[in-house]
Amino acid sequence: MIDLLVFSPHPDDAELGCGGSILRAVEAGLTVDLADMTSGEGATRGGTEERQREREAAARMLGLRERLCLNLPDTRLGAEASHRLSLISLIRRARPQVVLAPYWEDRHPDHEAAGRLVREACFYAGVASVGQGEPFRPGWVYHYMIHRPFQPSFVMDISPVWKKKIEVLEAYATQFTEAEPAGNPTALSGPAFMRAHQARCMHFGAMIGVEYGEPFFSSGPLPLNGFPGVRPSPERDDWLTQYKCY
Repeated sequence: MIDLLVFSPHPDDAELGCGGSILRAVEAGLTVDLADMTSGEGATRGGTEERQREREAAARMLGLRERLCLNLPDTRLGAEASHRLSLISLIRRARPQVVLAPYWEDRHPDHEAAGRLVREACFYAGVASVGQGEPFRPGWVYHYMIHRPFQPSFVMDISPVWKKKIEVLEAYATQFTEAEPAGNPTALSGPAFMRAHQARCMHFGAMIGVEYGEPFFSSGPLPLNGFPGVRPSPERDDWLTQYKCY
């Protein structure tokens, strides 16, 4: 069993949407695995081998326990029922307490498909008649923001790791810098994109009174047995209930 399983449609999506939160989780001693759903072979910039080197470098910087690739088809994510079964199999093997996935409304069709696939797979992973392996359903599924904004259920303070998050993103030189040998500029490759991303993180940070934040969406209410910010007594072990939020 692991603490956190993060799904990324393409290498760099998770780092962009929740890279700071991953860094904070690792710093807190949590076990974190990251699954790239595709290898990003359909990208405008960067070949398969180059992108592989970038994702490996980013994994080391994040401090992941494991980073793997499901090798589902880029630009066709979710086109076949077998794609959901691949996710179910991984969830049952990893047995994560918390799953992170993209928000299911996004300008990129693969991002939308990934959000839906993960949410469905987390549910069906707990159904014995679906797929192979022992049923297991994660306790929590939270969705991170890539392109399309949403009203967050909560915001993670990433101020202490902001500089390191940017360093992780810079590992993806083919995607986030202009110095790409083959040219082919994209909306992500100029400095304006990083300025916009910084502004977004500052916006969500300001919502909770910190410098930088990453927003998350929960499809159900977040149950508490007390008010946030008020410490429970040490003997209380029921601070969070067992309600499934998705």
